[in-house]
Amino acid sequence: MTLDIRTGSLLPGIAVAGLPAAPLPHRLLAPGTLLLAGVAPGTRIDLGRHQQMWGLLPAPDLDRLSGAAEWAGVVGAGGAGFPTARKLASVARTKAPVIVNGSEGESASGKDTVLLLHVPHLVLDGAVASARALGSRQVIVRIPASRSHVIAAVAAAIDERHDKGVRITVNPGDDTFIAGEASAVISSLQGGPALPAPMSKPPTMRTGLRSQSVLLSNVETFARVAVAIRGHRASSSLLTVSGAVTDPGVLEVDPATPLGEVLAMAGADTDLAAVITGGWHGTWLPADTLTLHMPTNRSDLKARGAHWGAGAFVAIPHDPCPVNVLTAITDHLVGEGAKQCGPCILGLEAARQDLHTGRAVEDRVRGRGLCAHPTATITALRSGQALLAEELAAHAQGRCTKGGWL
Repeated sequence: MTLDIRTGSLLPGIAVAGLPAAPLPHRLLAPGTLLLAGVAPGTRIDLGRHQQMWGLLPAPDLDRLSGAAEWAGVVGAGGAGFPTARKLASVARTKAPVIVNGSEGESASGKDTVLLLHVPHLVLDGAVASARALGSRQVIVRIPASRSHVIAAVAAAIDERHDKGVRITVNPGDDTFIAGEASAVISSLQGGPALPAPMSKPPTMRTGLRSQSVLLSNVETFARVAVAIRGHRASSSLLTVSGAVTDPGVLEVDPATPLGEVLAMAGADTDLAAVITGGWHGTWLPADTLTLHMPTNRSDLKARGAHWGAGAFVAIPHDPCPVNVLTAITDHLVGEGAKQCGPCILGLEAARQDLHTGRAVEDRVRGRGLCAHPTATITALRSGQALLAEELAAHAQGRCTKGGWL
């Protein structure tokens, strides 16, 4: 068994099989290939160095900004993968406030934090360029209040800048799994709870006596916008590796890099039981030759029927038993729900009991939740149960020799 050798733990943010939760994987492991190219781990790129690397910030109008985002294939990097050019077009002529969503409540993901700590000016460039193209004067950077070091890094970067006509502020927020959902961010910015709301139309927030459209995107998305408007079309895969590895953290690689090579860069166990792609809401895949040779990018994962999500990959060992890992992740997801609709309160708890009692997990929630959390959780749970059918049967028959909960 290979664990985090510094802590004797396995899953970031989640205790499993008597092991404490591992630290969040918020370290850059090596210089990247595009967004983090030439960046030494642990070093913040100040404005002077940033401008040496990337030049001054262009000022494209909305058509050129949208065109650059479409040309470079920029999509939402928080999980949904919605084309950024279409999102920009949806708020044209609205002077929408720009919100940089750095909430990152997914404990298996660390890339937003790594970007804000190392290349905050690249992120802010994308946000400021978007604000100017929309005729907006406001950029809000949402960061969990518990991550004071990230807030300090971004505040220092803001102090270095002189973005005429655009005011950038940092807004500390909740640090929960669902707090980064778009409507939860907007709710909390307006003084409400950081809980999701039904989203049947583009997100809005109340400013004074009226509602106003907003442009809300992930940290990575704005960094990629900043690269696109400078004429760079080269792509990269920014991802987080954790689980049964000796060096959990963030890597930026060529999109053609095989998953096995990425795992090896983080010091993964050479004999894994499974790999989760897409984080806790992701897909459980066997750690076989086909999986390990799969290129680490959104389209190749989709072709395999796997989830990219926030680009988080979790290596699952044989010991502790993968059934215990699936149970710990399920308990975490059920506990992190908003608890404001029946599918979240009752449906997910019923699914958890299915798992605990050895029954096939019944889908009672798909498409019925107030937000996407119930559907995404049940999908991940059923993916794990399908892959671990033999192990679950061994537990149910009392034949598992690695310990468990049955």
